[in-house]
Amino acid sequence: MGRDIAIGKQLALLRERANIRQHELAKRLGWSTAMMSRIESGERALSAEELNTIADAIGGDAVKAFISRLPRQWSVIEEPSFDEPDSDLIWEAELAAQAIRSLAAKPDIKPFFERRLTRYEEELRASALNLLDRRYRIALAGSIAAGKSTATCRAEGLEVPNPKGMPTPVLEAGRGGVTLCEVHLRRGPGYGILIEPCTDEEVRQHVSDFARGLLDPPADEKSPEAGDAPQGVSREIDRALRNMAKLPRQHFPRQADGSRQPSIDHARVLAEKSGDIRAFTVEVLDLMQLHKRDRRDMWHRDDEEKDPLVWLQGAFRQVNNGLNQEFSLPKRIEIIVPNAPLGDDTYAVTLIDTQGIDDVAGRADLEQHFDDAHTIVVLCTKFDEAPSIHIRNLLERARAAGVRTLEKQTAVLVLPRPEEAIQMTESGVPVETAQDGYDLKADQIRLKLSWLRLDDRSLLFFNSSEENPEHLRSFLRRRIEDLRESHRVLLRQILAGAVALVDDFEREQADEALRQASRPLAVWLENNAALAGSPASHVQDSLLSATKTAHPATIRASVAREGNWPRLSYGHHLSHGARRMATQILEPKLHGFREIASNVLQRDELASGHHLVLQAIRAMEDGFDGLIRKVQLVGQSVYSDDLEADADFWRNCVREWKRGSGYRDRVNRHNAGWFATDVGKEADARVVDLITEEWSRTVTAVADLMPAN
Repeated sequence: MGRDIAIGKQLALLRERANIRQHELAKRLGWSTAMMSRIESGERALSAEELNTIADAIGGDAVKAFISRLPRQWSVIEEPSFDEPDSDLIWEAELAAQAIRSLAAKPDIKPFFERRLTRYEEELRASALNLLDRRYRIALAGSIAAGKSTATCRAEGLEVPNPKGMPTPVLEAGRGGVTLCEVHLRRGPGYGILIEPCTDEEVRQHVSDFARGLLDPPADEKSPEAGDAPQGVSREIDRALRNMAKLPRQHFPRQADGSRQPSIDHARVLAEKSGDIRAFTVEVLDLMQLHKRDRRDMWHRDDEEKDPLVWLQGAFRQVNNGLNQEFSLPKRIEIIVPNAPLGDDTYAVTLIDTQGIDDVAGRADLEQHFDDAHTIVVLCTKFDEAPSIHIRNLLERARAAGVRTLEKQTAVLVLPRPEEAIQMTESGVPVETAQDGYDLKADQIRLKLSWLRLDDRSLLFFNSSEENPEHLRSFLRRRIEDLRESHRVLLRQILAGAVALVDDFEREQADEALRQASRPLAVWLENNAALAGSPASHVQDSLLSATKTAHPATIRASVAREGNWPRLSYGHHLSHGARRMATQILEPKLHGFREIASNVLQRDELASGHHLVLQAIRAMEDGFDGLIRKVQLVGQSVYSDDLEADADFWRNCVREWKRGSGYRDRVNRHNAGWFATDVGKEADARVVDLITEEWSRTVTAVADLMPAN
């Protein structure tokens, strides 16, 4: 958008907020309405005098503040939009960055001082851009049937009455296993649905998994390996594939005499007719007619007879169940609504309804959200399970992987059903009110998650059936604002240090207090530059733990795809294992450095060196965060470079399916055995080598900020 257009739009917005119509403002100014229209559309540029004239005519502090910002010249940080609420703070950062850039250009700068200036400029730019980004995501994660979809629809008013007059969610909800893929809810131009489809190859893999479940069951159908779930595909995928290929399970009603014709599984009939997995896969893909399923979006039309929410409910059901013949199998569904999620257009919020956890909690689609600085992970749990084992596992895995922002970026949402809270007892005595039940359960949750330090801003009980949805909306808005405030606090800390450095340039270059403040840090860095000892864990630990407890059908599906199955990804678990190794080695180092730094910060006589210490802490933390993410890539490469390519390994794992009970244990022995080979043993060494290399770089980068002693 051109600057004149942006100025015109902002003037129009300010005029509307002042309840002044366009022709009224034009009349006050003695201008034509046509001229005013051209100004607000950006077709006509304005002089400074004309801008002031318009500001006086509209009146108010908001328009005065807007006019005062226009002359600002931005050269380091991207200019904020005119409605940016933190514009003044970001302008302070811009001025500091400009001053730092000018100071760094002086010829007499000492090397360590120049490095500090360079880092301050980088910090100011990165922190300001972080604050400028007003796109926030709220990812709801938890067990299947926890109530995520129902709560989301309740909060956003996405409900329609059923035949009995009771509200039902637009997003399909039930006893779990309903939502086919991750669903994103965001604002748009109207009511609509967009999908990101699976590729044809991904659909083929799903169909192949589906075929194995029908044609290649475990050797003993009555064994624990068989389970009661579709073998190889989730319930959601199973349902969608059957609908897309028109291969339903056909059930018949009972006759008057109580007899009933046996159900017919048309997919199984076709499978038995086809005879083998490959032929059946081809038959099903042909029935799906993927070449005709090329539509990606659908929108509610103004002339549509159906109510928009009724239309949206039906359209989502069709796409989510594979019933719309124009759409392929979705990998992600986006629900578009005309109103801002959470009822606040200050930020661009996307609500993410993740797929429920019914088996392995360590999934890339869930854990990626913990590393996004603009995502709140809302961990949803049933009341009687709170905190459920699944969300505890997610939190523990994130903690073990070195995620430092869990307190700021997570929340626990307990979703009780009617009457559950009032049934709580304490020492055998029933509680008197539902609120007492909530308070008692909250104490239990805080005890089990004591390290997370949950308070009323990060823990909420919400009964979707009975409570005002504004309770949930305001809770989520507060979590976003708390996260944004943490971004402001960081920018202010960086800004204070940068301003002090510029203001005290001459003194700081030769300040003895600065050298005294840095000396303990420099000594610690020198003593801890080398890493000693071996990690207590191994790259494969997360993988072995997952395959030890996963449903056999889940393991089989992953093995059939050579470890590349979203619900049990070998690559993701090796990435997590590598990251966990790095955390175990380096987190004690990070804590040790902070402790030394904290001691310096408590000494008032070294106050002039405190900004240096704070900058060193940030540099150490940034180095730690960057290091564990690089190590994560090494774990992935162990899979993609060696394990994925080991055809004999996968062939041996596949063969275990037909050998009766104990399939899971046998595959896990293959997994452990692979890492006992020479190639497997090298995995730990590759990770440790990178940790050592990157730690050396981090230590050097922090040491370079210190003055010569």
